[in-house]
Amino acid sequence: MAQHQSFGASPDPDSPQTPPAGPAPAGDDLSEALRDVLTLTQLARSELAERLGMPLTNVEAVEHVIMAKGAGEPIGPVELARRLGVTSAAGTQSVNRLVAEGHMVRRPHLHDRRRQTLDVTDTGLRHVMSELAPLLMLLYRASDNLSEAERAGAQKYLENVAAAYRTYLAPPPSE
Repeated sequence: MAQHQSFGASPDPDSPQTPPAGPAPAGDDLSEALRDVLTLTQLARSELAERLGMPLTNVEAVEHVIMAKGAGEPIGPVELARRLGVTSAAGTQSVNRLVAEGHMVRRPHLHDRRRQTLDVTDTGLRHVMSELAPLLMLLYRASDNLSEAERAGAQKYLENVAAAYRTYLAPPPSE
């Protein structure tokens, strides 16, 4: 696993993740707005977990299972742990708690009976959506007063931001 580099720490000059020398690029209005959104997203996720009375990791686990199923690619406990960035043991503990609380169930994999897939129960989905749906509606309505050209510009910017994150998250090229 990659080592976390704290802000202000001396960078490793041999690290492929080392930023270019020199000052960080100056922020502009768009980058400042994005930073604000990212900060508020983290705060909202913590608030969501608090309102649901669930650890944030468990809320994230439910979200990953819902999204994977929606994409037609159900996931099991090992993949869930990977997506959460935790050990298999920690992922199993989260799944065990979610199953015990009635939020999630384990099912046999359709094609490989040795594996399991995870699914969110109807009660688990209702519980999470009781707090998440109002936020999603606010986010959906955030574009209500945008023209088509503004929507297209916002979409292009967000696609570019997503591409930047994908580039950053990609494994460094082998030498």
